Amino acid sequence: MKVFKDNDVKYIFSLLLIFLISIVSVYAEVHVVAAKETYYSISKKYGITVDELCNANGITTSHVLKVGQKLTIPSKNGNSSSVRKFDTYTVQKGDTFYRIAKINGISVNELKSLNNLGSSNDLKVGQKLKIPVTIVDTDNAKLPDLNSNDPRNYSSKKGDSALTWPVKKPEVTYMKGKVSGVQLTAEKNENVTAIRAGTVMYVGNYRGYGQVVFVQSKTGHIYVYSGLGSIKVTKGQYLVFGDLIGTAGTDSIKGTNQICLMVFQKSVPIDPAKAPRG
Repeated sequence: MKVFKDNDVKYIFSLLLIFLISIVSVYAEVHVVAAKETYYSISKKYGITVDELCNANGITTSHVLKVGQKLTIPSKNGNSSSVRKFDTYTVQKGDTFYRIAKINGISVNELKSLNNLGSSNDLKVGQKLKIPVTIVDTDNAKLPDLNSNDPRNYSSKKGDSALTWPVKKPEVTYMKGKVSGVQLTAEKNENVTAIRAGTVMYVGNYRGYGQVVFVQSKTGHIYVYSGLGSIKVTKGQYLVFGDLIGTAGTDSIKGTNQICLMVFQKSVPIDPAKAPRG
């Protein structure tokens, strides 16, 4: 039986320590606690749960976080690059730091800290801001029930084409009956883009609506883009305002190029013209 000397033991221990450090560096990263951060706000930034954050650091939420404290952030699937850390918000006309922070469940100070902004910085329309990542359970999502009536039943009411719509400069016509939404004319195979950032909840054919994409925003609104010619997104994907959803479809009866847009808040349809954008 071989007997290890003290130097041998120290050498083996050093190698083991280096190995463990290398494993930690691959499977986790470190977050330095900033002022006014909470367990919840930190976990949201990295797309993990509070329990996962606490377990990775051997603490509970009863421990008080201190500015400058270093926390190990566990990554998913052993690959930190596969975890989306942030989403992007595009500043719209009339936005304020307070409004953006409130929508995303953080404080104004956290929003500014996340974007390295000080008290002298102003918001500009079109500016891109980092916001906490959105984690949505798409497998157990409750989608609004679209009425099974034929959606190609239009009223004489027209909408404002100057608003931001999924296609450019459409003629906007409201649908009649229990189907609430608008029909938007489009060019052949025109790109259809997201008018509101959010998570893709469903893609595919849906009753008499053709190819459909459901997108849920952080405010809980669900945007339904239907009658698409093709779909370019996948379930669970996070979309930023202006991202490509698919292309416009063709009405099988009229032969015209168009899509339909419906918006729901708490499963209740609302006027798409009044729905939040950006």
